[in-house]
Amino acid sequence: MKKLFAVLATLALLVVGHFALPAHAQGTGYFAPSATFAFGPGAPCSSITEWNGDPNAYPDEMGAVCLYQGDPYGGPGSFLSAPFQLGFLNNGYLAGCNSLTWQAKVFTKGDGTHVGDTYTQIGATTCPYYTGEYGTFQNSDHRLVGWNVVANFTIVAHRSCTRYGCRTFLSSALTGGTGTVEETLI
Repeated sequence: MKKLFAVLATLALLVVGHFALPAHAQGTGYFAPSATFAFGPGAPCSSITEWNGDPNAYPDEMGAVCLYQGDPYGGPGSFLSAPFQLGFLNNGYLAGCNSLTWQAKVFTKGDGTHVGDTYTQIGATTCPYYTGEYGTFQNSDHRLVGWNVVANFTIVAHRSCTRYGCRTFLSSALTGGTGTVEETLI
């Protein structure tokens, strides 16, 4: 009876292993990281102030987000720096992502024609540069990092004076927002 149980147990492990290994190799067993973040005001980049609701999650390196440039030094696209502990491709340093695709502005106060008017805008992007960069290591051929933000803006006035007179114009200033970053299997 002990022999029969040992044989059945061995067969069960082989059968489970036979199905589990190919599924993991195809990427279906991979845990795709995902995290939420909040960020403050800033231009051109904003400091990230919390990860997954915790303002002290990674006190040594909370990261940054650049909504309109590819990294803190400039360049095209958008940028997100997530702590490496979260497990994203390139240790979370997501430079040169595609430019954010912005949805329509949703005014929460006023209509954008007066100082103090506020609005929210949603933007989303992906970082295809990192897909496949690491080859078969961590199955990067089938991983795509993407992130989105809900950014809050307020309308501010700027005054410019020359020898021909002064001019006041309105612009938008980022006041902060929230976002989500995640990897998906493709």
